[in-house]
Amino acid sequence: MKILVCIKQILAPESELASSAGGDTVVPAGVVERRISRYDACALEAALQLRERIGGQVQVVTVGPAEAAEALRRALGMGADEAVHIVAATDIPDPFIVAAAIAPVAGGCDLVLAGVMSEDLMQGAVGPILAALSGRPCATAAVALEPAPDGSALRVEEELEHGERSIVALTIPAVVTIQSGPWTPRYPSLSGLLKARRQPIQTLDPTALPVPEPRQRIEGLAPPPPTRGGRALSGSAGDKAVQLVHLLRQQGFLPPGRP
Repeated sequence: MKILVCIKQILAPESELASSAGGDTVVPAGVVERRISRYDACALEAALQLRERIGGQVQVVTVGPAEAAEALRRALGMGADEAVHIVAATDIPDPFIVAAAIAPVAGGCDLVLAGVMSEDLMQGAVGPILAALSGRPCATAAVALEPAPDGSALRVEEELEHGERSIVALTIPAVVTIQSGPWTPRYPSLSGLLKARRQPIQTLDPTALPVPEPRQRIEGLAPPPPTRGGRALSGSAGDKAVQLVHLLRQQGFLPPGRP
């Protein structure tokens, strides 16, 4: 079985960020860390475990700027066999364009895995759109995968709302998005990382692919307005204690009574 894993390099959430001059994207405000989106790293781990069980090959693909090649190098260090980089000038927020760019690569693969969503945009749309474009069955938020012995089908346990689960059977080829819980991404060995530095990465130009026109755009970005304010208590320690108890009772955290 040939498994394709879609990964995305993101700016680490703890990085200092700011909106661009045009106000339509997020840019680093200083030194930032870039890494594979956590859900995609779990999808890669799921693919590696499937390969260990039934054999096959794991290929990773990303759509992004030149620096996204580092995410592919790390995926190779974790154990992926091949890597494909669809090189774009910047990160592409439109899931239709990302899915359309990946579709030609996915055509030669039996199973496509992706994170249930990216940590930054959280749209959760690339996997289902890719399935629709390629005419494949799709399962989302998978927490367990059970392949048929001959690799012709896949039993998927999906996570639903309110803690419920569903079991679906997919014929191969198929697309599955992976939830983070059950899979802990393995840490690449030093020898694996050194080997990944020497492995070739196939690069593709998205302008040469059948990519559609954008279907969405970001009109603007702004930090949310503050919703809570602080209050400084004054007076002696005893006065502050009385004020604090009064405030807690006003908010319902303490029962009514004498101060």
